[in-house]
Amino acid sequence: MKKIFIIASIVLLFTSCNEWLNIPPKSEIASNVLFESEQGFKDALVGSYLLMTSPKTYGFESTIGFVDALAQQYYMPGTTHPYYLASTYQYGAQAVVTKKDDIWAVNYNGISNLNNIIENIDAKKATLNPANYAFIKGESLGLRAFLHFDLFRLFGYGNLIKDPGSLSKQTLPYVTKYTKHITAQVSVSAYIDSLKNDLNKAAELLAPYDSVSVGVNKLPIPNTDLFYNNRQMRFNYYAVKATQARLYLWIGDYDNAILAAKEVVAKASRHQVAFHSGNINDPNPVNKDYTFSTEHIFSLGVPNLYDVVRPFIQRFAADGININYSRLNQNGVVADNLYEIASKPQMSQSDYRYKELYNKVSSSDYLLMKFNYVDGSTFKDRMPIIKLPEMYYILAEAYNEKGDQTTAVGYLNTVRRNRAIQSTYDLSPSLTKDGVDVEIEKEYRKEFVSEGQLFYYYKRLGKTVITGTSRVMDNSIYVLPMPERELEMGAR
Repeated sequence: MKKIFIIASIVLLFTSCNEWLNIPPKSEIASNVLFESEQGFKDALVGSYLLMTSPKTYGFESTIGFVDALAQQYYMPGTTHPYYLASTYQYGAQAVVTKKDDIWAVNYNGISNLNNIIENIDAKKATLNPANYAFIKGESLGLRAFLHFDLFRLFGYGNLIKDPGSLSKQTLPYVTKYTKHITAQVSVSAYIDSLKNDLNKAAELLAPYDSVSVGVNKLPIPNTDLFYNNRQMRFNYYAVKATQARLYLWIGDYDNAILAAKEVVAKASRHQVAFHSGNINDPNPVNKDYTFSTEHIFSLGVPNLYDVVRPFIQRFAADGININYSRLNQNGVVADNLYEIASKPQMSQSDYRYKELYNKVSSSDYLLMKFNYVDGSTFKDRMPIIKLPEMYYILAEAYNEKGDQTTAVGYLNTVRRNRAIQSTYDLSPSLTKDGVDVEIEKEYRKEFVSEGQLFYYYKRLGKTVITGTSRVMDNSIYVLPMPERELEMGAR
Protein backbone atom coordinates (compact mmCIF):
# COMPACT_ATOMS: atom_id res chain seq x y z
CA MET A 1 0.00 0.00 0.00
CA LYS A 2 1.29 3.42 -0.87
CA LYS A 3 1.55 5.33 2.40
CA ILE A 4 0.08 8.80 2.56
CA PHE A 5 0.98 11.09 5.44
CA ILE A 6 -1.17 14.03 6.48
CA ILE A 7 0.91 17.09 7.30
CA ALA A 8 0.70 20.81 7.03
CA SER A 9 2.75 23.24 4.99
CA ILE A 10 4.55 25.24 7.60
CA VAL A 11 6.72 28.24 8.08
CA LEU A 12 9.52 27.35 10.43
CA LEU A 13 11.03 30.80 10.74
CA PHE A 14 8.95 31.82 13.71
CA THR A 15 9.57 34.17 16.58
CA SER A 16 6.61 33.70 18.95
CA CYS A 17 5.48 30.58 20.76
CA ASN A 18 2.25 30.37 18.75
CA GLU A 19 3.40 31.10 15.21
CA TRP A 20 4.69 27.61 14.48
CA LEU A 21 1.11 26.30 14.76
CA ASN A 22 -0.48 29.07 12.69
CA ILE A 23 -0.16 27.18 9.45
CA PRO A 24 -1.99 26.92 6.14
CA PRO A 25 -4.39 24.05 5.31
CA LYS A 26 -3.01 20.54 5.52
CA SER A 27 -2.04 18.49 2.50
CA GLU A 28 -1.26 14.87 1.75
CA ILE A 29 2.21 13.81 0.78
CA ALA A 30 3.46 10.29 0.08
CA SER A 31 5.76 9.06 2.86
CA ASN A 32 8.64 8.23 0.52
CA VAL A 33 8.60 11.82 -0.72
CA LEU A 34 8.04 13.45 2.63
CA PHE A 35 10.90 11.69 4.39
CA GLU A 36 13.57 12.41 1.80
CA SER A 37 14.88 15.28 3.92
CA GLU A 38 15.22 16.53 7.47
CA GLN A 39 12.68 19.18 6.64
CA GLY A 40 10.16 16.47 5.81
CA PHE A 41 10.54 14.93 9.25
CA LYS A 42 10.16 18.35 10.86
CA ASP A 43 7.03 19.07 8.82
CA ALA A 44 5.55 15.71 9.75
CA LEU A 45 6.18 16.26 13.45
CA VAL A 46 4.60 19.72 13.40
CA GLY A 47 1.64 18.22 11.55
CA SER A 48 1.19 15.80 14.45
CA TYR A 49 1.03 18.67 16.92
CA LEU A 50 -1.47 20.42 14.71
CA LEU A 51 -3.78 17.41 14.89
CA MET A 52 -3.77 17.73 18.67
CA THR A 53 -5.15 21.29 18.46
CA SER A 54 -8.43 20.09 16.95
CA PRO A 55 -11.51 21.27 18.88
CA LYS A 56 -12.50 17.60 18.95
CA THR A 57 -9.61 16.93 21.33
CA TYR A 58 -7.17 19.20 23.15
CA GLY A 59 -8.40 22.31 21.37
CA PHE A 60 -11.63 22.01 23.37
CA GLU A 61 -13.31 18.67 24.17
CA SER A 62 -10.40 16.95 25.96
CA THR A 63 -9.75 20.04 28.04
CA ILE A 64 -12.48 22.67 28.36
CA GLY A 65 -15.56 20.81 27.17
CA PHE A 66 -16.46 17.13 27.31
CA VAL A 67 -13.91 15.79 29.82
CA ASP A 68 -14.49 18.59 32.32
CA ALA A 69 -18.25 18.15 31.98
CA LEU A 70 -17.69 14.55 33.09
CA ALA A 71 -15.90 15.93 36.17
CA GLN A 72 -18.89 18.16 37.10
CA GLN A 73 -16.81 21.30 36.76
CA TYR A 74 -19.79 23.24 35.39
CA TYR A 75 -23.28 24.18 36.43
CA MET A 76 -25.93 22.68 34.15
CA PRO A 77 -29.04 24.91 34.03
CA GLY A 78 -31.23 22.35 32.28
CA THR A 79 -31.59 19.35 30.02
CA THR A 80 -31.08 21.37 26.84
CA HIS A 81 -27.55 22.41 27.73
CA PRO A 82 -25.13 20.96 25.14
CA TYR A 83 -23.15 19.17 27.87
CA TYR A 84 -26.06 18.01 30.02
CA LEU A 85 -26.02 14.49 28.60
CA ALA A 86 -22.28 14.19 29.19
CA SER A 87 -22.61 15.51 32.73
CA THR A 88 -25.24 12.86 33.46
CA TYR A 89 -23.14 10.10 31.87
CA GLN A 90 -25.61 9.15 29.16
CA TYR A 91 -22.97 7.43 27.07
CA GLY A 92 -25.50 5.98 24.65
CA ALA A 93 -26.86 9.39 23.63
CA GLN A 94 -25.72 10.34 20.15
CA ALA A 95 -24.32 13.72 21.23
CA VAL A 96 -22.10 11.97 23.77
CA VAL A 97 -21.16 9.14 21.41
CA THR A 98 -19.95 11.68 18.85
CA LYS A 99 -17.73 13.51 21.32
CA LYS A 100 -16.09 10.46 22.87
CA ASP A 101 -15.66 8.71 19.52
CA ASP A 102 -14.09 11.82 18.03
CA ILE A 103 -11.50 11.89 20.83
CA TRP A 104 -10.71 8.24 20.08
CA ALA A 105 -10.45 8.79 16.33
CA VAL A 106 -8.35 11.96 16.39
CA ASN A 107 -5.92 10.61 18.98
CA TYR A 108 -5.42 7.35 17.11
CA ASN A 109 -4.97 9.31 13.89
CA GLY A 110 -2.23 11.28 15.61
CA ILE A 111 -0.65 8.05 16.82
CA SER A 112 -0.71 6.68 13.28
CA ASN A 113 1.13 9.71 11.95
CA LEU A 114 3.70 9.47 14.72
CA ASN A 115 4.21 5.80 13.92
CA ASN A 116 5.01 6.76 10.35
CA ILE A 117 7.74 9.11 11.55
CA ILE A 118 9.16 6.50 13.94
CA GLU A 119 9.18 3.77 11.29
CA ASN A 120 11.00 5.92 8.73
CA ILE A 121 13.52 7.88 10.79
CA ASP A 122 16.00 5.11 11.57
CA ALA A 123 16.58 4.46 7.88
CA LYS A 124 17.62 8.11 7.52
CA LYS A 125 19.65 8.35 10.73
CA ALA A 126 22.99 8.52 8.92
CA THR A 127 21.85 11.55 6.91
CA LEU A 128 20.22 13.42 9.79
CA ASN A 129 21.96 15.77 12.19
CA PRO A 130 22.28 13.82 15.50
CA ALA A 131 20.31 16.48 17.35
CA ASN A 132 17.51 16.44 14.79
CA TYR A 133 17.35 12.65 14.97
CA ALA A 134 17.18 12.69 18.79
CA PHE A 135 14.64 15.49 19.03
CA ILE A 136 12.29 14.24 16.32
CA LYS A 137 12.32 10.57 17.30
CA GLY A 138 12.25 11.41 21.02
CA GLU A 139 9.28 13.74 20.68
CA SER A 140 7.46 11.24 18.46
CA LEU A 141 7.91 8.39 20.94
CA GLY A 142 6.94 10.62 23.84
CA LEU A 143 3.85 11.92 22.10
CA ARG A 144 2.83 8.40 21.10
CA ALA A 145 2.93 7.41 24.76
CA PHE A 146 1.16 10.59 25.86
CA LEU A 147 -1.74 10.11 23.42
CA HIS A 148 -2.06 6.43 24.33
CA PHE A 149 -2.08 7.28 28.03
CA ASP A 150 -4.78 9.91 27.63
CA LEU A 151 -6.90 7.42 25.68
CA PHE A 152 -6.37 4.95 28.52
CA ARG A 153 -7.27 7.56 31.14
CA LEU A 154 -10.61 8.01 29.36
CA PHE A 155 -11.44 4.53 28.02
CA GLY A 156 -9.30 2.33 30.26
CA TYR A 157 -9.22 1.44 33.94
CA GLY A 158 -8.45 3.47 37.02
CA ASN A 159 -8.34 2.61 40.72
CA LEU A 160 -5.61 0.06 40.00
CA ILE A 161 -4.20 0.28 43.51
CA LYS A 162 -7.44 -0.92 45.11
CA ASP A 163 -8.42 -3.12 42.19
CA PRO A 164 -5.24 -4.79 40.90
CA GLY A 165 -7.37 -7.43 39.20
CA SER A 166 -8.00 -4.89 36.43
CA LEU A 167 -4.37 -5.30 35.34
CA SER A 168 -5.28 -8.59 33.65
CA LYS A 169 -8.36 -7.20 31.87
CA GLN A 170 -8.35 -6.43 28.17
CA THR A 171 -8.19 -2.77 27.32
CA LEU A 172 -7.37 -0.56 24.34
CA PRO A 173 -4.95 -1.44 21.52
CA TYR A 174 -1.44 -0.02 21.83
CA VAL A 175 -0.63 0.83 18.24
CA THR A 176 3.04 0.90 17.23
CA LYS A 177 2.79 0.19 13.49
CA TYR A 178 1.77 2.48 10.64
CA THR A 179 -0.68 0.06 9.04
CA LYS A 180 -4.25 -0.29 7.81
CA HIS A 181 -4.59 -3.58 9.67
CA ILE A 182 -6.42 -3.93 12.96
CA THR A 183 -4.32 -3.85 16.11
CA ALA A 184 -5.59 -6.19 18.81
CA GLN A 185 -6.52 -5.12 22.28
CA VAL A 186 -4.03 -5.94 25.02
CA SER A 187 -4.16 -6.38 28.78
CA VAL A 188 -3.91 -3.36 31.03
CA SER A 189 -0.56 -4.67 32.28
CA ALA A 190 0.83 -4.97 28.74
CA TYR A 191 -0.52 -1.53 27.84
CA ILE A 192 1.25 0.02 30.83
CA ASP A 193 4.48 -1.75 29.90
CA SER A 194 4.27 -0.23 26.40
CA LEU A 195 3.73 3.21 27.90
CA LYS A 196 6.80 2.80 30.09
CA ASN A 197 8.88 1.55 27.18
CA ASP A 198 8.02 4.47 24.89
CA LEU A 199 8.56 7.04 27.63
CA ASN A 200 11.90 5.54 28.63
CA LYS A 201 13.13 5.59 25.04
CA ALA A 202 11.92 9.17 24.58
CA ALA A 203 13.69 10.30 27.74
CA GLU A 204 16.93 8.60 26.68
CA LEU A 205 16.88 10.37 23.31
CA LEU A 206 15.91 13.81 24.58
CA ALA A 207 17.96 14.03 27.78
CA PRO A 208 21.35 14.88 26.24
CA TYR A 209 19.92 17.82 24.33
CA ASP A 210 16.74 18.87 26.10
CA SER A 211 17.45 18.54 29.82
CA VAL A 212 18.95 22.02 29.70
CA SER A 213 17.69 24.92 27.65
CA VAL A 214 18.65 25.04 24.00
CA GLY A 215 20.27 28.43 24.48
CA VAL A 216 22.87 27.14 26.98
CA ASN A 217 23.25 23.56 25.78
CA LYS A 218 26.89 22.77 24.97
CA LEU A 219 25.94 20.09 22.45
CA PRO A 220 25.61 21.31 18.86
CA ILE A 221 21.98 21.91 17.96
CA PRO A 222 21.10 23.22 14.48
CA ASN A 223 18.56 25.93 15.18
CA THR A 224 18.99 28.57 12.48
CA ASP A 225 15.35 28.01 11.54
CA LEU A 226 14.35 28.40 15.25
CA PHE A 227 12.72 24.95 15.15
CA TYR A 228 13.87 24.22 18.69
CA ASN A 229 12.72 27.45 20.27
CA ASN A 230 9.75 27.47 22.65
CA ARG A 231 10.32 23.98 23.99
CA GLN A 232 7.28 24.31 26.26
CA MET A 233 5.17 24.12 23.11
CA ARG A 234 6.70 20.78 22.18
CA PHE A 235 6.82 17.41 23.91
CA ASN A 236 10.13 18.13 25.56
CA TYR A 237 12.20 16.07 27.98
CA TYR A 238 10.36 17.43 31.03
CA ALA A 239 7.00 16.66 29.44
CA VAL A 240 8.23 13.08 29.18
CA LYS A 241 9.25 13.04 32.85
CA ALA A 242 5.96 14.66 33.88
CA THR A 243 4.02 12.02 31.96
CA GLN A 244 6.07 9.35 33.69
CA ALA A 245 5.11 10.91 37.03
CA ARG A 246 1.43 10.78 36.02
CA LEU A 247 1.74 7.17 34.93
CA TYR A 248 3.58 5.98 38.02
CA LEU A 249 1.03 7.67 40.26
CA TRP A 250 -1.76 6.00 38.26
CA ILE A 251 -0.35 2.54 39.00
CA GLY A 252 0.61 3.31 42.60
CA ASP A 253 4.38 3.26 42.10
CA TYR A 254 4.97 6.16 44.46
CA ASP A 255 8.75 5.95 44.58
CA ASN A 256 9.12 6.32 40.82
CA ALA A 257 6.41 8.99 40.72
CA ILE A 258 8.46 10.97 43.24
CA LEU A 259 11.68 10.54 41.26
CA ALA A 260 10.10 11.72 38.00
CA ALA A 261 8.19 14.64 39.52
CA LYS A 262 11.21 15.77 41.54
CA GLU A 263 13.35 15.90 38.43
CA VAL A 264 10.82 18.19 36.77
CA VAL A 265 10.54 20.41 39.83
CA ALA A 266 14.28 20.63 40.37
CA LYS A 267 15.63 20.86 36.82
CA ALA A 268 12.84 22.23 34.64
CA SER A 269 12.42 25.08 37.10
CA ARG A 270 16.00 26.11 36.36
CA HIS A 271 15.72 26.02 32.58
CA GLN A 272 12.15 26.02 31.33
CA VAL A 273 9.30 26.70 33.75
CA ALA A 274 8.69 28.96 36.72
CA PHE A 275 5.78 29.76 38.96
CA HIS A 276 3.60 32.62 37.81
CA SER A 277 5.12 36.02 38.55
CA GLY A 278 1.86 37.71 39.51
CA ASN A 279 1.16 39.67 36.36
CA ILE A 280 -2.38 38.35 36.43
CA ASN A 281 -2.94 41.15 38.95
CA ASP A 282 -1.92 43.76 36.39
CA PRO A 283 -4.78 46.25 35.93
CA ASN A 284 -4.18 46.21 32.18
CA PRO A 285 -5.92 43.08 30.78
CA VAL A 286 -3.36 42.88 27.97
CA ASN A 287 -0.74 41.90 30.53
CA LYS A 288 -2.76 39.26 32.34
CA ASP A 289 -1.44 35.74 31.89
CA TYR A 290 -4.67 33.86 32.62
CA THR A 291 -3.31 30.36 32.02
CA PHE A 292 -0.07 30.93 33.98
CA SER A 293 1.94 30.17 30.85
CA THR A 294 5.34 30.28 32.57
CA GLU A 295 4.22 27.13 34.40
CA HIS A 296 3.42 25.17 31.23
CA ILE A 297 5.62 22.08 31.03
CA PHE A 298 3.79 21.23 27.82
CA SER A 299 1.18 23.32 26.08
CA LEU A 300 -0.34 23.73 22.65
CA GLY A 301 -0.79 26.84 20.59
CA VAL A 302 -4.39 26.58 19.41
CA PRO A 303 -5.04 28.95 16.51
CA ASN A 304 -8.12 31.10 17.06
CA LEU A 305 -8.94 29.35 20.34
CA TYR A 306 -11.31 32.11 21.41
CA ASP A 307 -13.54 31.51 18.38
CA VAL A 308 -14.22 28.02 19.73
CA VAL A 309 -14.47 29.02 23.39
CA ARG A 310 -16.52 32.20 23.07
CA PRO A 311 -19.99 30.59 22.79
CA PHE A 312 -19.38 28.82 26.08
CA ILE A 313 -17.93 31.55 28.29
CA GLN A 314 -20.07 34.60 27.50
CA ARG A 315 -23.01 35.54 29.70
CA PHE A 316 -25.25 36.60 26.84
CA ALA A 317 -26.22 34.90 23.61
CA ALA A 318 -25.04 36.15 20.23
CA ASP A 319 -27.80 38.79 20.16
CA GLY A 320 -26.28 40.41 23.25
CA ILE A 321 -29.68 40.43 24.97
CA ASN A 322 -30.76 36.94 25.93
CA ILE A 323 -28.94 34.84 28.49
CA ASN A 324 -26.53 32.31 27.00
CA TYR A 325 -27.84 28.98 28.28
CA SER A 326 -24.94 27.11 26.68
CA ARG A 327 -22.33 28.74 28.86
CA LEU A 328 -19.89 26.66 30.90
CA ASN A 329 -19.91 28.47 34.21
CA GLN A 330 -19.62 27.56 37.85
CA ASN A 331 -22.27 28.01 40.51
CA GLY A 332 -21.13 30.82 42.79
CA VAL A 333 -22.28 29.07 45.95
CA VAL A 334 -20.28 25.94 45.08
CA ALA A 335 -17.22 28.01 44.18
CA ASP A 336 -17.43 30.05 47.39
CA ASN A 337 -17.66 26.86 49.43
CA LEU A 338 -14.63 25.42 47.66
CA TYR A 339 -12.61 28.55 48.40
CA GLU A 340 -13.92 28.73 52.00
CA ILE A 341 -15.06 32.30 51.57
CA ALA A 342 -17.34 32.23 54.61
CA SER A 343 -14.69 31.00 57.04
CA LYS A 344 -11.45 32.31 55.47
CA PRO A 345 -12.34 35.25 53.24
CA GLN A 346 -8.91 36.87 53.34
CA MET A 347 -7.24 33.63 52.34
CA SER A 348 -9.10 33.06 49.11
CA GLN A 349 -9.89 36.59 48.06
CA SER A 350 -6.18 37.00 47.38
CA ASP A 351 -5.93 33.64 45.58
CA TYR A 352 -5.32 34.37 41.89
CA ARG A 353 -7.69 31.60 40.90
CA TYR A 354 -10.62 33.07 42.82
CA LYS A 355 -9.75 36.72 42.39
CA GLU A 356 -8.88 36.81 38.68
CA LEU A 357 -10.25 33.71 36.95
CA TYR A 358 -13.92 34.29 37.70
CA ASN A 359 -16.22 36.96 36.33
CA LYS A 360 -18.69 37.04 39.22
CA VAL A 361 -21.76 38.40 37.43
CA SER A 362 -24.07 37.31 40.26
CA SER A 363 -23.88 35.41 43.52
CA SER A 364 -24.78 32.22 41.70
CA ASP A 365 -23.18 32.77 38.29
CA TYR A 366 -19.39 32.77 38.03
CA LEU A 367 -18.19 32.98 34.44
CA LEU A 368 -14.77 31.58 33.60
CA MET A 369 -11.95 33.90 32.52
CA LYS A 370 -9.09 31.47 31.89
CA PHE A 371 -9.52 31.61 28.11
CA ASN A 372 -10.89 35.10 27.86
CA TYR A 373 -9.80 37.02 24.76
CA VAL A 374 -7.89 40.25 25.15
CA ASP A 375 -6.95 42.08 21.97
CA GLY A 376 -3.19 42.56 21.79
CA SER A 377 -2.38 40.00 24.46
CA THR A 378 0.69 37.83 23.91
CA PHE A 379 -0.82 35.12 26.10
CA LYS A 380 -3.82 34.18 23.95
CA ASP A 381 -4.36 30.84 22.19
CA ARG A 382 -2.38 28.84 24.76
CA MET A 383 -3.78 25.55 25.98
CA PRO A 384 -2.00 24.11 29.04
CA ILE A 385 -1.62 20.35 28.81
CA ILE A 386 0.81 19.69 31.69
CA LYS A 387 1.57 22.35 34.31
CA LEU A 388 4.12 22.69 37.09
CA PRO A 389 1.60 22.63 40.01
CA GLU A 390 0.56 19.10 39.01
CA MET A 391 4.06 17.88 39.81
CA TYR A 392 3.71 19.33 43.31
CA TYR A 393 0.33 17.63 43.72
CA ILE A 394 1.83 14.32 42.57
CA LEU A 395 4.62 14.71 45.11
CA ALA A 396 2.15 15.62 47.83
CA GLU A 397 -0.03 12.58 47.11
CA ALA A 398 2.89 10.18 46.82
CA TYR A 399 4.49 11.33 50.07
CA ASN A 400 1.10 11.25 51.78
CA GLU A 401 0.59 7.65 50.68
CA LYS A 402 4.06 6.83 52.03
CA GLY A 403 3.08 8.26 55.41
CA ASP A 404 5.06 11.51 55.24
CA GLN A 405 2.32 14.09 55.72
CA THR A 406 4.75 16.87 56.65
CA THR A 407 6.54 16.71 53.30
CA ALA A 408 3.22 16.36 51.48
CA VAL A 409 1.86 19.51 53.11
CA GLY A 410 5.04 21.38 52.21
CA TYR A 411 4.47 20.75 48.50
CA LEU A 412 0.85 21.88 48.75
CA ASN A 413 1.82 25.05 50.58
CA THR A 414 4.36 25.88 47.87
CA VAL A 415 1.61 25.97 45.25
CA ARG A 416 -0.77 27.86 47.52
CA ARG A 417 1.81 30.57 48.23
CA ASN A 418 2.44 30.89 44.51
CA ARG A 419 -1.26 31.52 44.09
CA ALA A 420 -0.89 34.50 46.45
CA ILE A 421 -2.30 32.77 49.54
CA GLN A 422 -0.50 34.30 52.50
CA SER A 423 1.74 32.06 54.60
CA THR A 424 -0.46 32.75 57.62
CA TYR A 425 -2.93 30.41 55.93
CA ASP A 426 -0.43 27.62 55.34
CA LEU A 427 -1.82 24.14 55.81
CA SER A 428 -0.73 22.58 59.07
CA PRO A 429 2.08 19.99 58.87
CA SER A 430 0.12 18.00 61.46
CA LEU A 431 -2.69 17.23 59.03
CA THR A 432 -3.74 13.59 58.97
CA LYS A 433 -3.50 11.47 55.84
CA ASP A 434 -7.21 11.99 55.18
CA GLY A 435 -6.81 15.70 55.78
CA VAL A 436 -4.06 15.93 53.16
CA ASP A 437 -6.24 14.00 50.72
CA VAL A 438 -9.00 16.55 51.19
CA GLU A 439 -6.64 19.43 50.47
CA ILE A 440 -5.23 17.76 47.36
CA GLU A 441 -8.74 17.32 45.97
CA LYS A 442 -9.50 20.99 46.62
CA GLU A 443 -6.38 21.96 44.71
CA TYR A 444 -7.32 19.83 41.71
CA ARG A 445 -10.78 21.41 41.65
CA LYS A 446 -9.32 24.93 41.82
CA GLU A 447 -6.31 24.59 39.58
CA PHE A 448 -7.56 22.57 36.63
CA VAL A 449 -10.86 24.19 35.71
CA SER A 450 -11.27 23.84 31.92
CA GLU A 451 -8.06 21.80 31.62
CA GLY A 452 -9.54 18.29 31.64
CA GLN A 453 -7.62 16.84 34.61
CA LEU A 454 -10.20 16.52 37.41
CA PHE A 455 -12.11 13.56 35.96
CA TYR A 456 -8.88 11.59 35.73
CA TYR A 457 -8.04 12.43 39.34
CA TYR A 458 -11.39 11.03 40.49
CA LYS A 459 -11.04 7.97 38.25
CA ARG A 460 -7.46 7.19 39.28
CA LEU A 461 -8.50 7.05 42.92
CA GLY A 462 -11.84 5.31 42.31
CA LYS A 463 -13.79 8.07 44.04
CA THR A 464 -17.37 6.84 44.50
CA VAL A 465 -18.72 10.25 45.53
CA ILE A 466 -17.77 13.50 43.79
CA THR A 467 -19.04 17.05 44.03
CA GLY A 468 -21.77 17.94 41.55
CA THR A 469 -23.63 14.67 41.11
CA SER A 470 -25.62 12.24 43.22
CA ARG A 471 -24.51 9.33 41.07
CA VAL A 472 -22.41 6.64 42.67
CA MET A 473 -19.25 6.67 40.59
CA ASP A 474 -17.95 3.30 39.42
CA ASN A 475 -16.55 1.70 36.29
CA SER A 476 -19.86 2.07 34.49
CA ILE A 477 -19.11 5.80 34.53
CA TYR A 478 -15.33 5.92 34.72
CA VAL A 479 -14.62 3.48 31.88
CA LEU A 480 -16.11 5.06 28.79
CA PRO A 481 -17.27 2.60 26.14
CA MET A 482 -15.01 2.26 23.14
CA PRO A 483 -16.52 3.19 19.77
CA GLU A 484 -19.03 0.58 18.63
CA ARG A 485 -17.25 0.11 15.32
CA GLU A 486 -14.01 -0.71 17.13
CA LEU A 487 -15.77 -3.31 19.26
CA GLU A 488 -17.35 -4.88 16.20
CA MET A 489 -13.97 -5.07 14.44
CA GLY A 490 -12.11 -6.36 17.47
CA ALA A 491 -10.54 -2.95 18.14
CA ARG A 492 -8.32 -0.90 15.90
